[in-house]
Amino acid sequence: MYMKKGGAGFTLIELLVVIAVIGMLASIVLVSLGPTRAKARDSKRIAEVRQMGLALEQEAADGGEAIAGCAGDQVDAKTCTGPGVANFANFNDPSTPGTPCPAGAGTVTCQYSIATNAGLLGARSDDYQICFVLEQGIGTITGLSSPGKYQIETGGNFKAGCE
Repeated sequence: MYMKKGGAGFTLIELLVVIAVIGMLASIVLVSLGPTRAKARDSKRIAEVRQMGLALEQEAADGGEAIAGCAGDQVDAKTCTGPGVANFANFNDPSTPGTPCPAGAGTVTCQYSIATNAGLLGARSDDYQICFVLEQGIGTITGLSSPGKYQIETGGNFKAGCE
């Protein structure tokens, strides 16, 4: 009995072409997700600095206290352990959790840093600024629509730059 070879099937070339097309489509999708990921990191930053600001505002309502562990100027926020129940050890910038934000303008991502409103050492629950950097900006929040360095200051207000 004689069987015919190469019946209904795909050739190796056809399979390789299909795999190459799928690979190209996947790379296009991954490239387009880059800005979306940056916006997601920016959203996380905003949420975290708001939580940190709320914790400090609650402590300030009981009377302003020095923030323990934040003795310097623009100190890494995760080293701050007070006042009261405020503990920022779990608040890390999603991109660069180890380099505190220096004063001034800039667009290089950095770990959240804390100082007084004037950018001096000795932050208190009633006199603080928390600095952070947005990679893309959040267009829906007034004042935070472009990339760059920002701060949340006493009273929970956002402000461009970092003193």
